[in-house]
Amino acid sequence: MYGGCIKLENGDIQGWKNLDNLGEAFDEGYFDLNQDVKLLAENIVRMGQRGLEDVKKKYNLDPDKVDWFLPHMSSGYFKKDLGLQMEEIGMFIPQERWFTNLEYKGNTGAASIWIMLEELFNSGRLEKGQKILCIIPESARFSYAYMHFTVV
Repeated sequence: MYGGCIKLENGDIQGWKNLDNLGEAFDEGYFDLNQDVKLLAENIVRMGQRGLEDVKKKYNLDPDKVDWFLPHMSSGYFKKDLGLQMEEIGMFIPQERWFTNLEYKGNTGAASIWIMLEELFNSGRLEKGQKILCIIPESARFSYAYMHFTVV
């Protein structure tokens, strides 16, 4: 993500300080918050795979013992690739154990994982002892948070 600048056709960044007129900076979108979605598509799932592989090894995470998988996804576009990349690192979790509300709630941003957890909690489908794995990307810098916990 970037702001205070624009991305030129050649890929370079040009800051607002290069302009003679500050009004021009506002008119041309220099202060808009932007994201290079090509970089997102090329990197977000791949970076998550790398992190999940590290988490799997460090904590001896077994996908067969994950009852519910809650991935935050900004778009359904990422679902297939996420599943394939998880399978590639030995973290295959069948789609019937995935819980997402993206189709009917949309991308709720930073609140997404909490809304999914609340919805799953109130669905009546959780049982004591079940394991939940959550994956939450932060797409501006391709960083991830992972949560793994037990229903009590």
